Amino acid sequence: ALKLLQKVQRRESPVELVYTSHERWPCPRLPIHPQLKLDTIRISVLDSSFNPPTCAHLALANSRPPRYTIKSGLGTGSALASVAELDYDAKLLLLSVRNADKALKSGDATYEQRLEMMYLFSKDMPASVSQCPEDKSESAHANVAIAIVDEPTFVGKAVVLRQFLHARISSLYPPATALDGMAISIPGPRLAFLLGFDTLVRLLSPRYYASEAAMMDVLRLFFSPAGDDCYVVCARRKLAEVEHSVQEEVEAKTLSAARGFIESERVALISIDADSVDEQTSSSQVRTKVALKDETWRRLVTPSIANYIIQNNLYV
Repeated sequence: ALKLLQKVQRRESPVELVYTSHERWPCPRLPIHPQLKLDTIRISVLDSSFNPPTCAHLALANSRPPRYTIKSGLGTGSALASVAELDYDAKLLLLSVRNADKALKSGDATYEQRLEMMYLFSKDMPASVSQCPEDKSESAHANVAIAIVDEPTFVGKAVVLRQFLHARISSLYPPATALDGMAISIPGPRLAFLLGFDTLVRLLSPRYYASEAAMMDVLRLFFSPAGDDCYVVCARRKLAEVEHSVQEEVEAKTLSAARGFIESERVALISIDADSVDEQTSSSQVRTKVALKDETWRRLVTPSIANYIIQNNLYV
């Protein structure tokens, strides 16, 4: 992982996979029903600093596609897929070594440590219905991968990931021969970025673009079926350390900017329903509580992440 991380940091490669749950990711691990041939592989992308991964990250990673996005493009279009399509075909945990807002600070987990925590985190993600092995004695882990990317914006990440995934998926299919009698249909990737509301605010903030008009042009391409063909699934959450009146103003402004994309069913707002997650669960909250020796931080992360933080003396 360290060599791949350095390769991306030196900008010798825009994206590198550091872990896949099986060698055919993002394609299904198991043979699929012959009538369920995929024309699209729906991949959820959880892009975060993972400093550390929290139960809120896990709830978002395990969330399912909103019903209407299934109808408008995240679904397979087959009646036989009605159960399987209620989840993504594959999942990607993405770590950016360049972030538009978050530079590495003293006391943060290193990128190597974050990748190790992301690996532990991936083991807490259960397989979807479509990915469960028929042999129940096999462990049923999610069809998940971990990647590093050298792009600070979602629009840039979408371009890099789509190019990378097209090439990878194509390499997993056997080359067509004259004996086949027909061309092999290779599915394309369709990305759904899973965001917290604070990240949606940044995605729709003109200050990250040359102008507001430039922002709208870039986002139209990002969401357009003829462009990057991406979706955004956003979990509602109170913005950390923001007063209620300011929170309402920021949310109203963001939703106003997103209105057209919400109406075109490219941006979906969801509620995360998880016992261990409240609206304020965040990585910064964990770091602060650990530094203050407030033991309630353990409730905000999974046991494997808590053990890792303790063993590596992080955030103290």
